[in-house]
Amino acid sequence: MRDSVVFYRSFYEAIKELPDEQFAACVRAIMDYGLDGLEPSSAGIAKSIYLMAKPQIDANNRRYQNGTKGGRPRTTTEPRNNQTVTKRKPNDNQPLTIPEPKEKDKEKDNVKDNNKKAFSPPAVGDVAEYCSQNGYKVNAESFVDFYESKGWMVGKNKMKDWRAAVRNWARSQRQELTAKGSKPNQFHNFEQRNTDYEKLVQQNLTKKLREDMGDYGKGN
Repeated sequence: MRDSVVFYRSFYEAIKELPDEQFAACVRAIMDYGLDGLEPSSAGIAKSIYLMAKPQIDANNRRYQNGTKGGRPRTTTEPRNNQTVTKRKPNDNQPLTIPEPKEKDKEKDNVKDNNKKAFSPPAVGDVAEYCSQNGYKVNAESFVDFYESKGWMVGKNKMKDWRAAVRNWARSQRQELTAKGSKPNQFHNFEQRNTDYEKLVQQNLTKKLREDMGDYGKGN
C-alpha cells in the first residue's frame, strides 16, 4: 500500500480525449493499482490503460520499496583492472587501495625516459625533411653547419632536441620578417642571441669598401 503515486503526463495524454465516464474509469484503474495494487476486474478501455501504465508503476513501487529498506544492498566486487590488490595498513581497519598509474602519468614517464636518451645530431637530410613536413622555411645545411660549429650547444647547455631548435630558428626568422616588414635579416642563418651583429655589419662594410676601391683602381 502506497500513500502516493506518480501520474505521468503520458498517462494523461493517453486518456484526455476519452468521454468523461471512460476518463474517470481509466484514472481510477491507474490509482487503484498504484496505491493499493488492485487490478481492474473487467475488460475494456480502463484495463487497456492500466496495462499500459503498469510497467512504470511497478518500477516506481520497486524504487519505493528499496528506499524504505535503506537503499540497494551492498555488493562485494572484485578489484577493477586499474587497481592492484588491496593492502591493509597495520592496526587500520580501512583498506588502502593503490591505483595503477594513469595514462597521463605514463606519458610523462615516457617523456622523461626520452629526455634521458643521448642526443644524436641530425643529418642535413633529417632537418630538411622535418622542415618540409612542417612548412618551416629553414636552410637545413646552414642550420646543421651552425650548430656543428658550436658543438651542438644552445648557449651554455648541450642541445637536447634539435627539432625544438629548428622551430626556434624558424620563429626567429618570422620575427625578423615582422620587424623589418620586408625581407629577413641577412644574418638570419646565425643564432640571434649569440651573434655580434655590429661586428658582422663592420665586416660587410669593409668588404664592400675594398671591392669599391678595387673597381676604382681598375678604372684609373
